[in-house]
Amino acid sequence: MLNFIITETYKEMSGLAAERIALALKKKSDLVMALPTGGTPVGLLEEMSRMAKSGEANFAKAKSFNIDEYIPLKKDDPQSYYWFLNHYFYQHANISVENTFVPDILADDLTAECARYEQTIQAHGDFDITILGIGHDGHIGFNEPHATHSPVCHIINLNEETIEANARFFSHKEDVPQQAITLGMGTILRSKEIVLIANGKSKAAVMKQLHNCAHIDPLFPASFLLLHPNVTVICDREAASLLNI
Repeated sequence: MLNFIITETYKEMSGLAAERIALALKKKSDLVMALPTGGTPVGLLEEMSRMAKSGEANFAKAKSFNIDEYIPLKKDDPQSYYWFLNHYFYQHANISVENTFVPDILADDLTAECARYEQTIQAHGDFDITILGIGHDGHIGFNEPHATHSPVCHIINLNEETIEANARFFSHKEDVPQQAITLGMGTILRSKEIVLIANGKSKAAVMKQLHNCAHIDPLFPASFLLLHPNVTVICDREAASLLNI
C-alpha cells in the first residue's frame, strides 16, 4: 500500500521531499540518489540547493544518478537531463562532478552502455533513495505503458503522448528526441526508499488512478510501485483534488 501525503502548496510539496533527502543524508553521508527531471522537481532541486548553501545538507560524499536521458543530447545541451540537474542542483551544491552519473549518450554501443550504467548503480549498492515524477499516462522515468517491460536500464522509443507533453520544453515539437535511455522498473524498485512527487490539476486523474490501483498493470507502469515496501507519494492539493482522502 502506498503512503499518500497531501500538501496545500507546490512549495510545501517540494520542501517535504527535500526534507526526506536531507534526513536520508544525515543517516548516510555517502547517500546514493536517483533524481528526476521535468517541471515537477524544479522546486525540490532548488530547495536542495538552498539547503546545501545554508549548510543544512552536505552533499560532499553523495552520489547522484540520472533516472533517464534523451538520445542523442550531449551533457552540455540545455535540453539534456544532465544539464537540467546540473542547472538546478549540482552547480549550486557541494557535490563532486565525479559523483554525478548519467548514461553516455555518445557511446558507440548504447545497449552496452545501458549495461554499464546498470552495473555502476549496482557497484554503488543500488539507490538509497529515488525521487520520481509521474507522467499523465502513469509512466515512471521513461517506462511507458507497454505489455512488457525491461527491468533494467534500457533504450526506449518514446510514445506520442510523452513527446507531446515534453514539447513545451523545446522550440518545436519536431525537436523533441524520439528515444531515451531510462532506468528499468526493476532498477528503481531496488531502491531502499522511493518518494514520488506530483503537482497541479493536470496530474489529478493519474493520482486518482494510482491511489485506487490494486494490482500490477504493465499498461500503468506506476502500478509496479505496489511491489515496494517503502513508497511515499507527496502531492499538492490540486493533484489530490480527485482523491477521497
